[in-house]
Amino acid sequence: MSSVPSIDNLRYSPLSEEQVRRKKIRTRRIIVGILLSLAGLTALEVYILQQRHSGAPIANNIAILVVFNVIIVLLFVLLLLITRNLVKLYNERKSKILGSKFQTKLIVAFLILALFPSIFLFLVASKLFSFSVGHWFSLQVERSLEQSMQVAREYYAHLEKSGLHSARTIEGYMTQNRYYLPENRPQLSELVAARVREYGLSGIVIYDSDLKVVVSEIPNPSKLDIADPNYLDLIKKSVDGEGVSEIRSSSDKGDFMAVALPLTQTFEGKISIWGYIVTLSSLPRNIAAKVESIRSAYEEYRQQSLLKLPVSANYYVTFLLVTLLILFSAIWLGFYMARGITIPIQQLAEGTRRIAGGDLNFMISSNASDEIGLLVHSFNKMTDELGQNRKKLQYVNEDLKTTNIELERRRYYIETILENIGAGVISVDKKGRITTLNKAAKRILHMDSPDVLGSSYRDVFDPSFHEPIRKITRLMIREQKESYEQQIEIMVGDNHLALLVNLRALLGSGKKYLGMVILFEDLTQMIKAQKIAAWKEVAQGIAHEIKNPLTPIQLNTQRLRKKYYENKEDFARVFDESIRIINQEVEGMKDLLNEFLNFSRMPTPNPKPVSLHKIIDDVASLYRDHGKNVSIRKNYDPNISLLNIDGEQIRRVFINLFENALDAVDENGSIEIATRLNNQEKRVKIEFSDNGVGILPADRDKLFLPHFTTKKRGAGLGLAIVHRIIADHNGAINARDHSPKGTVFIIELPTAPQILQSTPLMKETEFRKTSPPI
Repeated sequence: MSSVPSIDNLRYSPLSEEQVRRKKIRTRRIIVGILLSLAGLTALEVYILQQRHSGAPIANNIAILVVFNVIIVLLFVLLLLITRNLVKLYNERKSKILGSKFQTKLIVAFLILALFPSIFLFLVASKLFSFSVGHWFSLQVERSLEQSMQVAREYYAHLEKSGLHSARTIEGYMTQNRYYLPENRPQLSELVAARVREYGLSGIVIYDSDLKVVVSEIPNPSKLDIADPNYLDLIKKSVDGEGVSEIRSSSDKGDFMAVALPLTQTFEGKISIWGYIVTLSSLPRNIAAKVESIRSAYEEYRQQSLLKLPVSANYYVTFLLVTLLILFSAIWLGFYMARGITIPIQQLAEGTRRIAGGDLNFMISSNASDEIGLLVHSFNKMTDELGQNRKKLQYVNEDLKTTNIELERRRYYIETILENIGAGVISVDKKGRITTLNKAAKRILHMDSPDVLGSSYRDVFDPSFHEPIRKITRLMIREQKESYEQQIEIMVGDNHLALLVNLRALLGSGKKYLGMVILFEDLTQMIKAQKIAAWKEVAQGIAHEIKNPLTPIQLNTQRLRKKYYENKEDFARVFDESIRIINQEVEGMKDLLNEFLNFSRMPTPNPKPVSLHKIIDDVASLYRDHGKNVSIRKNYDPNISLLNIDGEQIRRVFINLFENALDAVDENGSIEIATRLNNQEKRVKIEFSDNGVGILPADRDKLFLPHFTTKKRGAGLGLAIVHRIIADHNGAINARDHSPKGTVFIIELPTAPQILQSTPLMKETEFRKTSPPI
């Protein structure tokens, strides 16, 4: 089972500036050393080649030696680099360094890719070279060159013999005719000119023994391109009596052959040289060029043939070295490319390890513009973004800690409030599970269970508590409200409790039902105290109202008793008057008691769809012919049609309001009734105003209490009855001052279902599906 290199095994450290500087200096020194070694090796090989082959053309083969030496040096350098990298790769694989296996695979791949083509190329190139060398140095080529060179030699030998023959013939003729004598020399010019034409020579020059020109006959000097011919060097070679020939070039005019021969005479048995003759024979340019080409080719072939074996060996060795160079270059390229990939990977692995350790300031330096560079750039960008995100997370974490502390403080504060307030608080989720239950709720509902959070309310609360909450829930749904408040009465054990319940639905986003909160307060003791106080006040009022007629009754009985004992004549009149007063006061007491009896026996409302405006019109018509000249104005909202109310009780409300208004206004006063529909709150608002004497601020809070009145007559129960009727209809009534004077009574009643047209906040069926059936 192969083991995977671990990131922890990676130890990568970038070079410092000093290390980079030293590396550059070392690289320069190595390059200079390689160049010096190359120059020295080439010079040594040239010297050895000169010693072994003194006639070999070394200058023509220096380029081959340089290339050969460059290949050897490169092979040596590559061998060192490959050896170093192989040792390093072995150590890395042994240490399981990240990327070492990838380097091995890449190097082997490059070696395989380069090995077979290189071997094939070496074999093919060697075969082609062997064939080419055999063709270059074949026997046929050698014979052709030798025969061509032999033809050129024979041609030049013929020219030389022809020149010597002409020179000897002229010499024999001049010797025979004794032209060497000074007196015969004038005829020498004619002889030379005739012989030039006769032998077809290009020219003849005759020197005396002092090497001075005696006769020079060159018919066409421009043809030879020799303005001042000087053949002294050639003449000096012919002093031994033999003729000497030499081929000379005349730039672009072609070559010519000069033959020098000494002129001799015999005197007294002795032979002496009295002068020299030089004959000139021109060669055609095309022939001269061909001869020169043949001579050069032959000379080059002769030189190359000397190097046939060394050159063949050098080429074979060169091919072998080139093959090795390709292989080593492939291996080195594999190392180079592997390093170019694995080093960034090692840097990335090191960066990953550093980042995993929490160091987000680590950055990778790379100048590459390829995919690796893009990967490094992306890694650096990721690291930078991670650092920024960590800073943001730290800030957010600090804020979150602060927020949590604040939330915890507030939660504790709210829990403390909930645990210490006197009102009970219960919250349930959409599945009916209890999520909040404070101490006051347990105390009010007499609950002994230590922990009921998470339990269903059906298993915790008494069934007598369910039905009133269901009724409030239905009312809240029907009237499309998010909260509803109502007073309920329940039995908890043997105790009868009066609770003021506020029910609020918990709605999330999109008006989604999440649960509800029930806030209730025990009003039992407060209601008892209010009842006691109310009955005390009523009793005081009744006592006061009864006391008022008792005084005249008492006075009249005392008067009757006095008149009876006085036995005066007017006793009958006094008796009749006193009895009349007593009966009148007794009837007043009877009426007072009947009013209290009716207030206490007020029936429960029987709501039916009734027209509110018709009730107001009927009541207003009763007071149209009232003694005071009072105007009654009505301002109705046409959108109001029917209300679900008790028509008789509402009629009684407006009768009481009209009675109070007519008592308050003066002559030519006014009464105004205005109605308005509030679709948003689903209620009808009625404003009943007058411009009478108004209500004192001190009496406003007692206005709807039983037995409160500011009039001289009456029991003060009219507005109390109005208040109770409106409350029984789930409405509200209050009073305020009217401008510039008078009073405005404001009545609010819920609308009838027939006129509900707005979209409900939550459909009753949907609410029932998602809410617990409380």
